[in-house]
Amino acid sequence: MKKFWHLLAGLFLILTSATFTSCVDGDFEEPPITIPTVDFEANTTIADLKASYTSLRMIEDDIIISGIVVANDESGNLYKKMVIQDETAGIELSLDKTSLYNEYKLGQRVFVKCKGIYIGDYNQLIQLGYIYNGSIGRLPETFISAHLFRDSLPGAKPVADTIALNQLVKSRVSTLVAFKNVRFEAIGEVFAPQTVDNTNRTLMDASGNEIVVRTSKYSNFSGDTIPAGYGTVTGILSVFGSTWQLTLRDINDLSDFGGAGPPPPPPGGGTGTKDDPYDVPKARNLQGQSISGWVKGFIIGSVKSGVTSVTSAADFDFAAPFSSATNVVLAASKDETDYNNCIIVNLPSGSPLRAAVNLLDNPDNLKKELNVLGTLRTYFGMAGLRDCPGQDGDFELEGGVTPPPGTVYLNEPFETGIGNFTAYNVLGTQQWSHDASYKYMKMSGYQDGSSHQNEDWLISPAMDLTAATAAYITFDHTINKGEMANLQSNHTLWISTNYNGEAPSTATWEQVTIPVYPAGNSWVFVNAGKAAVPAAYLGQQNVRIAFKYLCSDSESATWEIRKVKVAND
Repeated sequence: MKKFWHLLAGLFLILTSATFTSCVDGDFEEPPITIPTVDFEANTTIADLKASYTSLRMIEDDIIISGIVVANDESGNLYKKMVIQDETAGIELSLDKTSLYNEYKLGQRVFVKCKGIYIGDYNQLIQLGYIYNGSIGRLPETFISAHLFRDSLPGAKPVADTIALNQLVKSRVSTLVAFKNVRFEAIGEVFAPQTVDNTNRTLMDASGNEIVVRTSKYSNFSGDTIPAGYGTVTGILSVFGSTWQLTLRDINDLSDFGGAGPPPPPPGGGTGTKDDPYDVPKARNLQGQSISGWVKGFIIGSVKSGVTSVTSAADFDFAAPFSSATNVVLAASKDETDYNNCIIVNLPSGSPLRAAVNLLDNPDNLKKELNVLGTLRTYFGMAGLRDCPGQDGDFELEGGVTPPPGTVYLNEPFETGIGNFTAYNVLGTQQWSHDASYKYMKMSGYQDGSSHQNEDWLISPAMDLTAATAAYITFDHTINKGEMANLQSNHTLWISTNYNGEAPSTATWEQVTIPVYPAGNSWVFVNAGKAAVPAAYLGQQNVRIAFKYLCSDSESATWEIRKVKVAND
């Protein structure tokens, strides 16, 4: 009996094993691969979309663009954004979603239905997204699926266009580019230290052309060491204001580094003559030899008053208001931001050079080019140009020498009459007239016990402001007997360059703000303050100012004006 049960158990195990084996025998069924497709076409190129941009707006037309993903957020150097590119241009997509690279891999074709999203720019970089605090921001994640559509599987990884550093043009912004035979300046440093969010590194070619390589501390290669030698660098060309930038997608965008490359050019240029002046790099290179010569560069600021030795950027004024008239700082580029690349020029006391060039009295000289004679020796503890003769003929300032303070372009006190001004009546029978007893010009729409609607202009003679870099309009005036609500709207100041003596309406006029108005209920004169001549009229001929008076049949004030002056101080 015992043998019988052992036999029965063995048969059971054999049958069970056979049944189990038959259940798992064969291949598993693989899940189907879903290939995304779209059933519509692009109707606008990226270049045409960007060309239509003028200011931040929601796109209201049924615009569809298509492009290949050339950059995404996989390395962390781009955050919540990616870049697509078609045959005409590229554009950045700002999307409020992380890990975009899981869906939008390099080489993936993407269609974008633009209606309902915003186009804007972040300091000149045009992008698509949504509005945030009045500026361009990220498209909310819940909106992405309604606007972005993948088509097919990712294709081959995009290939960059090879260009040179002196071939940077706006049409290539947000496209994939490559630069060959280039080198980094900060060899041996890491790309982005963790002490700041983003770090700029300079990339240059053998001719000294440069571009900023900008890297986030959150990128997966932020701690990698910047290689030595020459190589090829690929990335997305970008712009921040007037500064060209390059964004690496990952560390593989660097290749072929280590070679010697072309020899760098000698530092700086020029022979030091008036016609062939030293540039700023050459002037810095020749420091310590007390060489005299001409140096040319752009005025980018001045050392602050009270500083005796420069130790940091905080010792400089790089924007108005300026505090010192003793010096200016020259750079090879008007957009230079590193004072270590500059040279400080001494402006001798009492010289025409100081009077014409210093930024304290001439803030509009900022960014102008200066060619000046002097001796190359240390000033404020850094590269300098000193012992400048500073006389007329020993310096050349872009646009000519600024007229010295005190230059008067118009001076009409109205003591004996209307002078060279013109009174023009547009509406009404009353008009500007001269008061010989009190020596001023006056205008009122009030006559015979009632007010009368008027529009009357008091127009100056033409002024030549071709040499002016700054000018101000001053005058004394009083207003009385009018409605206080209309005080500033009915008594205004205007300026033009194309008035020809006919009706004021035939010319183009721009209103100039009057800084100070009188109380409006007395005959007390007040000075109107210094009304700045707008920059567009500086350097122009045939510049005229005009006082425009308005009143109605229900109210009319009296406006009296005297001591009109236009000068540069």
